[in-house]
Amino acid sequence: MRKTTSQSDRRSFIKYVGAAGTLGLAGCVGQDPSEDGGDGSSVVIGSNHPLSGSLGGTGTRMDNAVQLAAMMKNENGGIESLDGAELEVISEDNQGNQELGGEVTDSLIDDGADVITGCFSSPVTNAATRAAERAGVPFVISVSVDDAILQDNDLQYAYRPQPPASQMAVDHAELMPQVIRNAGQEVQTAGLYYINIDFGQSVRDSLREELPNQDIEIVEEVSIDFGETADTAATQLADADPDVVIATTYEAETVELVRAMDNQNYAPPFIAGCANEALNDVGALEEMGETVEGALPTNFALNPTLDRASEVRERYESEFDESFDANVAMTYAATEVIIAGIEEAGSSDPEDINDALSEIEVSDHIAAMPPISFDENGENENALAPLFQVQDLDDRVVFPEEYAETEIDL
Repeated sequence: MRKTTSQSDRRSFIKYVGAAGTLGLAGCVGQDPSEDGGDGSSVVIGSNHPLSGSLGGTGTRMDNAVQLAAMMKNENGGIESLDGAELEVISEDNQGNQELGGEVTDSLIDDGADVITGCFSSPVTNAATRAAERAGVPFVISVSVDDAILQDNDLQYAYRPQPPASQMAVDHAELMPQVIRNAGQEVQTAGLYYINIDFGQSVRDSLREELPNQDIEIVEEVSIDFGETADTAATQLADADPDVVIATTYEAETVELVRAMDNQNYAPPFIAGCANEALNDVGALEEMGETVEGALPTNFALNPTLDRASEVRERYESEFDESFDANVAMTYAATEVIIAGIEEAGSSDPEDINDALSEIEVSDHIAAMPPISFDENGENENALAPLFQVQDLDDRVVFPEEYAETEIDL
């Protein structure tokens, strides 16, 4: 069991219906359970995501995924082990700012959160999980890939259902060249393009280790900072002439690279992405157009073989009128893990929920990966980042076969 510290003193639960900082869905999440015939109790999930700033679009979609998972659980009778207690989601904005990661976590706990999820940006998540650890409140990471968050810290209250950077790189280095070679084509060299922060650097470092194991030589590495143009990066990649360009960047930086490549009439034989949100977002794919047709990203994924997963996607797009991307899928799955932990605990007490999470195995989730369970570091022992291909400017899972919705087209 991963618990070593006792829960710190916390304020009594405060019902947040329509209060500042809460983004509840009227009549679904945040309403008084007694109005729906419940026993008047509820369990509170704190959502710590960037709701404004450069990452606000992604963070808002992720927060909506938390809201939807809670809403659908409430619609199906609430927490059965607590006699139908409902889930409430309280949300606050970390603005993608590392300094706010811990502050928002503290605020959510003060406002009654029994368990927390977040944060997308790895530095923010690092600060947020440390704050939850100090308070003795479990934190289930929605999306953040930096290995160091869990593996360089002795955290007893933090869990990550998604694959970390090292596993993302392993999956990409194995799956991407395998499907290319199975199709009778060659891939021997790679160029890396990455965002120059912890997220991009950690994936880059892991790709440096894993690609040579698959007989792929890295012939160029170029980074980009927030707000920069990619003209120089595109020139450097074109001069190196790799068989595949692998982008590990956020949406804006990926779109910027494609713009620069188009302006320079540069098109590598293959475009790929490792933990790249843009290549799994329909809106971004449409913006980038034909240049990314056929691209091969690995990322978290909705399991396209599950009818329930398709129903969740349709409900999300209907409820929020926005695209359902890989980050949304993983955040929804992370919230499913939280809900399973609460059910297993039969309690809203953070210590009980943490005990349940430390030993849980969650098979009933919508992510394209095996059952989720956690090792001594809080990492998912069965994490997987499947391979997509962009087909008709839509992201389609193509490998491994047990999660594939269509065949590879090269």
